[in-house]
Amino acid sequence: MPRERASSDGTGVNVSRRRFLEYLFLQAPFCAWWFRHLSEASAQTTPEYKVLNGGCLIANHHEFLFTTELFWAQLAYYGVMNARVIRAMATDANRLLPGRPLTGAEVGARIALFAPALRLAGLKLLLAFTNNHCPIPGDDKYAGTRAQVGDPSRTYYEILEPWFEGGYEENYLPFVEEVITTVQRLGAQDVIFAWEPGNELHTPLHPEKLLNFYREATSFIKALDPDTMIASGTMGINHIDPGQPDSSVAREIYQLKGFDIITLHTYDFILERDMWTGNCDRPVSPGDMPIDWDLQLLKDLDLNKPTVIEEIGTTKTLPPYWQNRDQVERLVYEARLIDYTLVNGAVGWGPWSLTTQGERIGDGNRGPCSYPGISLWETGGQPTDSPRTRIEECYRDLPRPPFDTLREKFPHLGL
Repeated sequence: MPRERASSDGTGVNVSRRRFLEYLFLQAPFCAWWFRHLSEASAQTTPEYKVLNGGCLIANHHEFLFTTELFWAQLAYYGVMNARVIRAMATDANRLLPGRPLTGAEVGARIALFAPALRLAGLKLLLAFTNNHCPIPGDDKYAGTRAQVGDPSRTYYEILEPWFEGGYEENYLPFVEEVITTVQRLGAQDVIFAWEPGNELHTPLHPEKLLNFYREATSFIKALDPDTMIASGTMGINHIDPGQPDSSVAREIYQLKGFDIITLHTYDFILERDMWTGNCDRPVSPGDMPIDWDLQLLKDLDLNKPTVIEEIGTTKTLPPYWQNRDQVERLVYEARLIDYTLVNGAVGWGPWSLTTQGERIGDGNRGPCSYPGISLWETGGQPTDSPRTRIEECYRDLPRPPFDTLREKFPHLGL
């Protein structure tokens, strides 16, 4: 065991030699960088929103654990944006790294490696153990191309039903155990905000198979780590059980004791203004997920669990809405979408691909980086009148209603 000594600050907290060396060699370079850029970081959001580590915003950066390019710049950008949680995938990074896929122990070790920087930045990780489109190493035999339910003209590479029928026991459960126990053994559990069994998992032809998997997976994770929350990683009812707005399976999934946070994903959920009430609460398009079903069900269930819209936004290529390069119409619709989820109880939001980069990053189609123009990262947090800055201001000011932000900071838009 490492020798410990009393802290010199009078707090009585013991500091191990390992922790001292960790701060000396890993945190000191970042600390120097951070203080050089301190003036660029803006204040945190209002303290009553504590479900997301004291903030409201999730930085969806699926490959965060597997790339070091622009790492420090990313953390500073998250400070500018008031993001408090980074959502990453434990498997997505494997396709970026040469050679064999990383084991669960290696993924856990990377989390521990990044932990000092995350602590200094006040950030935590929301980690999905697998992605529906990028399975656990060794589980490729349980994945393949499948036609989308309701639209067989579109196909996706996904985890298939044999995995949910028991195939997950072979590689997934050992992988999960390795990640969690390695994080615990290396003293990095404090930087985990929540675990997710997986991203956008579903068995649309037999939804009950997903329910059975979630029962087993959440029990397994809680047994290993009873202190950390578990988020569902779900898109919504229509993903779990297509065409069933009052799905009994979705009800049971949301009510599982293992889930502490309910997540929803939606893009291009287009709303129109009701001329009688003045509210934008009537869907014109359900987008890729009609989350009005979920918001109503969650209201009826009254679960006392936070609702987090962990993926949200508009798609810049959606016809015929966004024809103007200035993207004002698109901005208005995205602001309506954010506001709709806010007034219906959401306490956290995750715009897609929240990165320092421009339109060439990610799919180039969704999220603040798909809006043209200069970003808040490039100005050190100072607003400009670019389309990208406008949507960034909406997100970083949450939980303030987005139209209040736009009317104050961009009055010339006449919104």
